[in-house]
Amino acid sequence: MPTKVLVDKDIQQKLILRRYIDLPKLLDMLHTKSLYFRRADSFSDRLEGALFPSVRASLDKSYTVGDIGTNADYFYRRSRIGNYVSCWTRSRNDSMAHWQLYAGIRSGIVITTTVDHLLRTALTWKRDVLVHRVQYVDHLKVKNYVIGRYSDPLQFKHEAYKHENEVRVIIPQQSDVWESNPIELRLNVPDLNALIQSVVIAPEASQEFYEAIKDLCSRYGLKTPIRRSKLAYVPV
Repeated sequence: MPTKVLVDKDIQQKLILRRYIDLPKLLDMLHTKSLYFRRADSFSDRLEGALFPSVRASLDKSYTVGDIGTNADYFYRRSRIGNYVSCWTRSRNDSMAHWQLYAGIRSGIVITTTVDHLLRTALTWKRDVLVHRVQYVDHLKVKNYVIGRYSDPLQFKHEAYKHENEVRVIIPQQSDVWESNPIELRLNVPDLNALIQSVVIAPEASQEFYEAIKDLCSRYGLKTPIRRSKLAYVPV
């Protein structure tokens, strides 16, 4: 069966994506030459992959009358355990809130890429890949939404997370043994220089930290530009 890389129609190929990470995650990426994904049920958001009440009621009704073989709880569980997610922020500019929440204003790092560079990497994985611009909603207010794939609920997050401006890459892993999926997944990146367009150092990082990151990237053959966050500079 051929693999598919599917992207939302409203996502532009040149869209800049930013991933806020800490030093261990950068080191892991450089050392393993891979992109890290996490199983959807392991995120801290309690509503990750949650079914809308209207969808849950519809699934349970269809199960009760015998139209489908599984109920809403099964769909919810399989959606979360059977899919892996890599989270990116769509933005050209730094966000101090994101530095503070996801990386650290003194020891964090941002890696940037674009949608087209990310897709070129994804095509090398030879497996299904979904790229979605997250929609932020009030789950209680969504009506008449139809789901088909186990990945569909992961296109939505609660509106309380709207500040994330997230684009997420979803890797379905829905084999017969989906319940045994490991928590983590790493997919090979053949050329880190083709994926990573720049490395940005935290706004309050020391000069020593900045030089250490430059040296680390050089040792692993990363030739992309490395710069300080623009938030590090005081306009004069």
